[in-house]
Amino acid sequence: MNQIGRDQIRLQVGFYPDWFYKHYGISFDKRYYFDPETRVEARLAIDKALYERFGDVGLGSAKPVPTPTITAGMITLPAVFGCEIVYENEAIPWAMPLNLSDEAVMKLEVPDILNSWPMTEWIKQIEYLKSKYGRVVGDINTTGVQNLALKLRGDQLYIDYFENPDLCRHLLEVCTESVRQMFEFNFKATGTGSVDVTPMADPKLATLVNCTIEQISNNTYEEFLLEYDNRIADAFQHVGLGVHHCGSVDQVLPGYAKLRHLKFVEVGFGSDVRNCRDVLGPDVAVNARISPVLMKNGSAGEVEAEVKRLIRDGAPLDSFSIDAVGLTYGTPDENVKIARRTAAEFGKIGTN
Repeated sequence: MNQIGRDQIRLQVGFYPDWFYKHYGISFDKRYYFDPETRVEARLAIDKALYERFGDVGLGSAKPVPTPTITAGMITLPAVFGCEIVYENEAIPWAMPLNLSDEAVMKLEVPDILNSWPMTEWIKQIEYLKSKYGRVVGDINTTGVQNLALKLRGDQLYIDYFENPDLCRHLLEVCTESVRQMFEFNFKATGTGSVDVTPMADPKLATLVNCTIEQISNNTYEEFLLEYDNRIADAFQHVGLGVHHCGSVDQVLPGYAKLRHLKFVEVGFGSDVRNCRDVLGPDVAVNARISPVLMKNGSAGEVEAEVKRLIRDGAPLDSFSIDAVGLTYGTPDENVKIARRTAAEFGKIGTN
């Protein structure tokens, strides 16, 4: 997907798999992930479909070329630990929680990640793509420390923070080292650490997947998670740290302000973007998200107003971007186009 222009802020759109499947029959089933040529063909079809539908606002490609992509979603580390993975035609793959017992958690050790399935499969794919195309684009999603802990322990983790802190720390130690090793592999194999997390970050950052941090308080984040996120930050300080945060960032923003080597934060819809900019400062790039519910159910005028509001709150614009992600089947084309056009017209860098 192309940027609108270098003199405007970047506003990207991302469609959920059901949008591609129901409109064009493009499947995101197990074959998409495990057959690299199926994935190359699917990406060609996606680029062509987007250009035919939204080429007037800069999406897709009139003459797409094969992109040798590696991607796995957030299932690799959970699968290495033994989680069952569910694949569907019109959804992202999902790891089922193990709901480990206290005893099983305390026996956990960092596995031999590179010699475990599905990492062995991804390594073969990377080697195949490099041999055929001379390069590979993407990386393996690192899942995130708390995200992985929840896949292993289940929702009991939220109670453990208060009732069993020693168990929490052991589990988070194991998860942190696993995430660190995954980042290390990515940088050696593909040179990037953000591509399979978000297209909005500098791809060379080590970008943490903090999808579930919205579900805890800042006190819990600072007491338990901040230490481990900073271990990742210190390990990859030479590239810098990014954070992908789903939902409102407001309650945990004081904790994120204590992250070392922070270069990028992606905040979910509902976040106070102006306060985020004020707290983190102009040197931290911020990507704000538009609600997919607004994009689907709102009027074109409401979408336009939301884009303008985010642009006003997001200054300085040279380190600000917007992402309309998770657009499902039924999202009006006009809402996609008005969002892109508003960014092009209203989001000129240096004028707001």
